[in-house]
Amino acid sequence: MTNTRELGAAGKVAAALTLTAVGGFVDAVGYIALFQIFTANMSGNSAHVGISLGDLDFSDLMRPACAIVAFVTGMTLTRIAMTVAARHSVQRIATYTLAVEALLLVLFARATPAMKLGQIVDLHSAVYFSLVALLAFAMGVQTATMTHVGALTVYTTFVTGTLTKFSESLTRALFWSYDQAAQSGRRMSDIVRLAPKQKDVREAAFLAAIWICYLVGAAIGTFSKRRWELRSLYLPVVVLIVFIVVDRFRPIGVQEEKHQQG
Repeated sequence: MTNTRELGAAGKVAAALTLTAVGGFVDAVGYIALFQIFTANMSGNSAHVGISLGDLDFSDLMRPACAIVAFVTGMTLTRIAMTVAARHSVQRIATYTLAVEALLLVLFARATPAMKLGQIVDLHSAVYFSLVALLAFAMGVQTATMTHVGALTVYTTFVTGTLTKFSESLTRALFWSYDQAAQSGRRMSDIVRLAPKQKDVREAAFLAAIWICYLVGAAIGTFSKRRWELRSLYLPVVVLIVFIVVDRFRPIGVQEEKHQQG
C-alpha cells in the first residue's frame, strides 16, 4: 500500500478544535431535544443515573443509562476498527468513522418525533431511546476517532479532562515564568517574548482554545436548534464531510493508529 503523508501538526490542531466545536454543537442540540440528556458528557449522565437511583426512580434512570451504553459502545467499536486498521496498514480509517458519525447525525436530523417547545414529548418511547442511542453512539465514534494531538490526549466531545490538563499546564507555565524572573533575572517583556516557545505555555493555550471551541459550538448549536430544530444537525454533517475529504488526501487517523500499535 502506498503511504500518504499524514495531516501535519497544524492540521491536527485545526481538526481537533473544529471537531470539538462539533461536539459542543451536537451535545447542546441533544440536551435540549432529549430533555436534559447529554450525548457526549457522560459525567453528567452518570450523575443523573446516581440521582435516579437515590430517588428509586428506575423509569427515568433508563434515559441517561441508554446514552452511556451507546456512547461506550460507539467508542469501543471505533477503537476496535482503528486497531484492525493499524494492523492492516489502513491509513484512512477516519474516512469511515467520520462517515458513520455523519450518517447517524443525518438520521437524527431527519427524525420526526412529536415535539413541544423544542423537546421530544414522549421520553419513554422506542423512538426516543433510538434517538438517544443514535446521538450518543455518534459522539462515541468521534471521541475515539481523534484523541492524540502531539503528546497531548484530547477528547473532542467533552472538556472535563481538558480543563484538568489546562490547569496542570497553566500551573507549570506560571512556575516557569516565576523561575525565569527570579533565577534568570529576565524582564517581563523577555518572558512574554519567550512564552510562545515554552511547551507548557503552548499546551495551556491549546487546551484553553479547545474549551472555548466547545462553548462556541454549544452556543451555535443552541441558536441553530431554536431556528431549525433537529435539522440543525445538518451543519455539523457538512463539517464532517469536509474532514472526510481531507482524510482522503492527508490522513487524519495515522497518529491514532500508531498509538493503537504502540
